[in-house]
Amino acid sequence: MKTASIISVGTEIMRGKIDDTNSTFISRFLKERGIRVKLRLSIEDEIDDIVDAIRVAEKTDIIILTGGLGTTADDITREALAKHLGKKLVFQESQWKIFLEYFKRFNRPVADSNKRQMELIEGGEFIQNKNGTAPGMFCKRDNRLYVLLPGPPRENQPMVRGDLHDLLVKNGLVGGELFAKVVRIYNAGESTIADLFKNFNEDIQLGFYFSVNGWVELHFSKFVRNQKDVDDALPLCEKGIKILDDNGLFYTVDEDLSLLVLNVLRNKNLTISFAESITGGNVSSELVKNPDASTVFLGGIVSYSNALKCDILGVSEEALRTVGAASEPVVKEMVFGLKKQTKADICIALSGIAGPGGGSSEKPVGLVYIAFLFEDECRIKREIFVGNRRQIINRCVNFVFSEILKYYGKSGSQL
Repeated sequence: MKTASIISVGTEIMRGKIDDTNSTFISRFLKERGIRVKLRLSIEDEIDDIVDAIRVAEKTDIIILTGGLGTTADDITREALAKHLGKKLVFQESQWKIFLEYFKRFNRPVADSNKRQMELIEGGEFIQNKNGTAPGMFCKRDNRLYVLLPGPPRENQPMVRGDLHDLLVKNGLVGGELFAKVVRIYNAGESTIADLFKNFNEDIQLGFYFSVNGWVELHFSKFVRNQKDVDDALPLCEKGIKILDDNGLFYTVDEDLSLLVLNVLRNKNLTISFAESITGGNVSSELVKNPDASTVFLGGIVSYSNALKCDILGVSEEALRTVGAASEPVVKEMVFGLKKQTKADICIALSGIAGPGGGSSEKPVGLVYIAFLFEDECRIKREIFVGNRRQIINRCVNFVFSEILKYYGKSGSQL
């Protein structure tokens, strides 16, 4: 397996002013092509530091540097690599003409400092930048590939997906691809899932990743070179997924819950509506992001205040005064008031405490009551979700959709 290093150049990164998203993006890109990233470094705009980083990275087959290709005095990545390789930087008139054509669209004067970006390391080649002024470049020495890419992600990422991919293929550094099956697991923690797979010793890689959207992703992955390798990997994935089924975990195969719910309701010719307090319209928003949501969704009521709960949904002031908004009696009155207003086949109401304040020993942050009214059958769930405000809201949304699917007999293996 070929190996790679990624060096991010920029004082802004080192001082925490910006995040190094390029390294993460490139790491995923390389992994999908069967290339192992062995080293990631972040370096200030100092020529000796960059040279030292390149020297350390030469234990790998591919060295990718991002950033430091601009026009200012601290943009010195080109100079650092040239110094390390013992090569000169040579101004390229042909690249300057390409730059001038690109710059015409802005109708602004061209600064002489831009000419620095047209200097190429002897023996190297430019990588054209269709989204900015700084071209990338690459060169080779001792069967090692050195690649320089601009720092701004809107310039960097298209060049990675297109030019870097072609460059790796051309140089025989990609001999296959990463086969991956991704499963989204709901209402279970990362550690719980990891424990289930502690004795899973199959010839396939496992990865567990918590998503801010409120689920845990389980990745089965293997580097494959042909269809036989894919065929060998599939039964191993199925063996892993059977563990989820055997333990009653609800999951989808990398599909949005809301889209699955939309398809189920549309096939059954059912309508749905929501009364939201804790989620503030997020459940409705998640459903209507899908095309054709209007075929099932009648509408939603965001009754965030107690006054609206009373005036629109008919919740009694006595219930709000005696047991509070985050309670079973209140969500029950909310869901029946929603039914009266919308007459949907399925009505769902939520009320709870998203935090970070407002909790107590009796009603902690993360407490939520959810009332489901399927036709005339009312079910009320009490849950306590852990996380920050955004995570708690996301988990409420996922819980609503997963409960709908389970009600209509859809387990993970059927989705």
